[in-house]
Amino acid sequence: MRVAHINVTSGLSTGRIATDICRVLAELGHKGLLCYSRGYPPEGVPAYRVGNRADMLLHALGARLFDRAGFLSRAATRRLCRQLALYKPDVVHLHNLHGYYLDIRTLLNWLAKAGVPVVWTLHDCWAYTGHCAYYTMARCGRWREGCGHCPQKKAYPQSVLLDQSRRNWLEKRRAYEALPNLTLVAPSLWLGREVKRSFLHKREVCVIPSGLDLDAFRPCDEPELIRDIVKRYSLAELGDKKMLLSVASTWEPRKGLDDLIALSEQLGDGMMVVVLGLSHAQCGDLPVSMLGIPRTQSLRELRALYTTADVCLSLSHEETQGMTLLEALACGTQVLCYDATALPEIVTPDVGEVVPEGDIQAVADACARLCENPKAPEACKARAAQFEKRRQFAKYVGLYEEVAERAS
Repeated sequence: MRVAHINVTSGLSTGRIATDICRVLAELGHKGLLCYSRGYPPEGVPAYRVGNRADMLLHALGARLFDRAGFLSRAATRRLCRQLALYKPDVVHLHNLHGYYLDIRTLLNWLAKAGVPVVWTLHDCWAYTGHCAYYTMARCGRWREGCGHCPQKKAYPQSVLLDQSRRNWLEKRRAYEALPNLTLVAPSLWLGREVKRSFLHKREVCVIPSGLDLDAFRPCDEPELIRDIVKRYSLAELGDKKMLLSVASTWEPRKGLDDLIALSEQLGDGMMVVVLGLSHAQCGDLPVSMLGIPRTQSLRELRALYTTADVCLSLSHEETQGMTLLEALACGTQVLCYDATALPEIVTPDVGEVVPEGDIQAVADACARLCENPKAPEACKARAAQFEKRRQFAKYVGLYEEVAERAS
């Protein structure tokens, strides 16, 4: 079986997921092709780069001015379609189509005419809205009725001039209706329920959580690395304080940095919030009661930080799964999160606590309980093992076989 994956990135976040599925396909005797726009060709995986930097910048400019993210880059998309025609995939697996690199109308029209079965993993909500990737924090329900008068016009993908959310919503719906063989995948029960409230409600929706690499995420057994981390990132400042770690690749408002700052002001002397993934400017803006660490590309460093932490917390308001919680659990560290979107699906009473969204005092109290009576590391690792990547991604192979057989 030949499966072509299309995603904005190759090695980070959703790009890592697409790449890992290609590798699982190869292990099982199938073939995978990764079509991506940003990043580097993944080692050992056949890849095709969509467009170039100039095309991406023009697309981003068009999105800023005219609110048409996902409806530009026609020439690059036509070249991608020619590449797909040469590859002759049995299934095309879509991931993030936003990110300033594709015209979804050109791509979906080609897929409809070619009659190729399509599996689409929705890593966020962009597929069925007229503009935004998330809407719960804005308490917006316009996506159910057709968008327009978008309250998040200046959120990603930002538009500084026009609001074309109504037009985008209608064109997306029209393009999807032309696809006869479309199966949707959500990484959480929460997102699956949201899809069923959208104009995609008649489509089949499977829930397959994203897989976790347990070779990369495990308790750190390198004392020298931990000592180096403590010195490099000034973790010695913690002293006897418990370390409350929060991790994100980009600290945008929905990730809850303001909530963490509010939490730091309510904690006693025995705990300290450490935030990983900040820009240097964000690190400088933190209060003295917190410690900020810049982004790291090293999985070894990340593993060491997760292992060193006493609690890993996510005060994010919008997540379609919550991979940082799983990564921490795999390192044997207990977790805490808000009762928001998909996050509670990760956390069981054996591995952590879930608190009401926005209740900072409840977060502080829960952190104190967890530090005083920590959850067993073995229970944390066992919970993470349920999301092992080969176990999860093998489910995709079964889905590919099913949709290909159904289309034949």
